[in-house]
Amino acid sequence: MKIFIGRPESCGLNYQPFYIIDMLYKHFEITEKVGEADIIVFPGSAACSMGATWNSLLYIRDVLREKKPKAKTYLTGCLARDYSDPRLKSVYSVLEEVIDYIIPQNQPNLLLKLISPEIFGDLKNDAFGGSSINGDTASLHISGGCLNHCSFCKTNYQKLPLISADLDTLKKTIDYYDVNGIKTINLLGINVCQYGLDINGTYLLPSVIEYIENKSNIQSIELTGFAFKDAIKGDFASTFKDSSKLKLIDGGLESGSDRILSLMNKGFNRAEFLSFVEKITAKYPKTFVLNIIAGFPTETLEDIKLTLDILKNLNLEKVNVIEYIDSEIVPSSNLVQLSDEEIEKHSKIYQKVLSSRNVPNKIF
Repeated sequence: MKIFIGRPESCGLNYQPFYIIDMLYKHFEITEKVGEADIIVFPGSAACSMGATWNSLLYIRDVLREKKPKAKTYLTGCLARDYSDPRLKSVYSVLEEVIDYIIPQNQPNLLLKLISPEIFGDLKNDAFGGSSINGDTASLHISGGCLNHCSFCKTNYQKLPLISADLDTLKKTIDYYDVNGIKTINLLGINVCQYGLDINGTYLLPSVIEYIENKSNIQSIELTGFAFKDAIKGDFASTFKDSSKLKLIDGGLESGSDRILSLMNKGFNRAEFLSFVEKITAKYPKTFVLNIIAGFPTETLEDIKLTLDILKNLNLEKVNVIEYIDSEIVPSSNLVQLSDEEIEKHSKIYQKVLSSRNVPNKIF
């Protein structure tokens, strides 16, 4: 049996596409020719905007033009979300016409079991966690989903529950890495800060940081998918301040304007953000990779100035300037929208000022 694996579209915070691909490569013959395949798998699909949604659909259409008549098709990823909103029903209707099995993004093991119950029948449907190694750096996906409701975020409206990797398994993995040459551990999640809330109702990320801190050979910790709201609410500051290994925090600031932060429902204000950063950098330096949104509905030049004012005093490795894309499924679509020209203008202001400060940046 031959399997064709479609393009793994992912924002990088989801482990599932790469986990599925790895499992399929271990057990099946993989072909790059669609017409040869008995099974066609789309392990990751994008739906963060209507543009991304239609691009994914067009790619699927182009692939399936070459499939043989009896080949079975499987799809997961963001395109498999809940399309109960009547305005988006047409998307799901298109998928149902061409895909045999549509599996929720947070159930990759279900997809594998549907392909081969003989090989994958013992996998648990709710199993979570994935890891990869690149040189002496290990990336560990420790949580999926998010309980926050930022007004612009499409992830929350895919109705994916928070799910955390098993703590004992995570610790054993860290132990293994510590004695096998890993120097840097990158902990990732859609909201890495909420790790553990679904396990026992408490934030467990600080205890994981402390656990790694006591390892002999691991030298640095990076956090990707960082939510400042939860870090502030969960009082992560004391643990983070005392960690000499926590080097990099990669997450969403989005704006430095209290007015915009409130409209975004971010759950913190600029004073709380600055106080948190001050506390965690008081003992050991920390570097930040931050996302900011250019052109959020009603954003003004004064809001941009406030955001740039916050950024100027941080130790920044990079700033991702993300141009706001409206979507009918999120609350921010009900606000007064800026024109495409205004959004582009705002993103270029951010880029110009950041570049003048020699801060690496990129517009998305």
